[in-house]
Amino acid sequence: MDFKRLENFMDYLTGWRIPGCGCKVYKKGELVFEYSSGYADMENKIPLSCDDHRMFMYSISKIVTCVTALTLWEEGKYLLSDPVSMYMPEWADVKVREWSPDGNHKIHPLEREITIRDLFCMTSGLDYNCESEHIMAKRKETEPHCPTVEIIRALAKDPMNAQPGQIWGYGLSHDVIGALVEIWVGEPLGVVAKKRIFDPIGLKKTSYGLDPAYRDEMAVQYCFNDAKNCIEKNWTQDNWAIFGDEYHSGGAGVVSTISEMALLMKVLAAKGKVDDNTYIISPRTIDMMRAPHLTEEEEKGLEWPHLAGYSYGLGVRTMKDPAKGGSTSPVGEFGWTGAAGGYAMIDPDNEIAVFYAHHMLNNQEHFVAPRIRNIVYSCINN
Repeated sequence: MDFKRLENFMDYLTGWRIPGCGCKVYKKGELVFEYSSGYADMENKIPLSCDDHRMFMYSISKIVTCVTALTLWEEGKYLLSDPVSMYMPEWADVKVREWSPDGNHKIHPLEREITIRDLFCMTSGLDYNCESEHIMAKRKETEPHCPTVEIIRALAKDPMNAQPGQIWGYGLSHDVIGALVEIWVGEPLGVVAKKRIFDPIGLKKTSYGLDPAYRDEMAVQYCFNDAKNCIEKNWTQDNWAIFGDEYHSGGAGVVSTISEMALLMKVLAAKGKVDDNTYIISPRTIDMMRAPHLTEEEEKGLEWPHLAGYSYGLGVRTMKDPAKGGSTSPVGEFGWTGAAGGYAMIDPDNEIAVFYAHHMLNNQEHFVAPRIRNIVYSCINN
């Protein structure tokens, strides 16, 4: 294995429009590559550290949330076919907004109830409007805490943009899963994930939300300004998806380091195995998670360029057609990306795990993500 190509590409990125990036690659449980390039703090010339610098993981959180929730499925807490209203009655009466070309809309009732499978698969009909009428009202009422279950109960009052099962659509589905985890267990999502995922693996710098005591360990959050063609320090160093200190965002709430997220991906590539005596989740559940769950019609929503060749499983993209994706990764390679540049790639068949990240919104993922994947396979097979 020769990873010079990957080092060169990461150096190219930090000379192009990325402030700083880091990556770790595991194969069959062994660390085979670790590299960082550029800065965690460009203004003060502080190099990025995979071990030391915490970052907002944004949608990488979806992997963590779905794995956590699936450990509860293994215990019979719910079935994927259960309607969400079985656990939160407010969700029985959700409405759907249908827009017309002239900008007007009509409100329709549900044609069928939203199931937990819909939440995992992003086919619920929910969008990513975090400032809808009833969310904002509940946020203002409960600030600065914004308890997860209260916010998600309020979300049920806002009309959705599609009928359940109509099409894949990116939205707050996994935040709803986070609230359900709390209802099933009686503890917040972050507490449940710590007990079931973080502690068994040894992730000591990973949490839902940011403890103010660790703010100094955060990499600076940047944004790429397309109009000016330059990197700028983001106007806020917070995460827009974390509404308050009691809101455990299932879709975007995790804070971690590159090294700790890479360890999680290593365990998932080993189908849940931490060591000879410890599994955080069953291998069969990992296989169910990475199986394509979308119908042909639902799959039409997966139109982002970097998702070419992929379908969607239970909270993760999953490779379905490597030729269509221009990829040498196998069928069943899975993972996800994050709004600030996180990229997780998990290949259980070859026991390869990759975690790459930078900390910049407007993250250039359509350019970076598929290239990282392809370069990794060329290095491993070299």
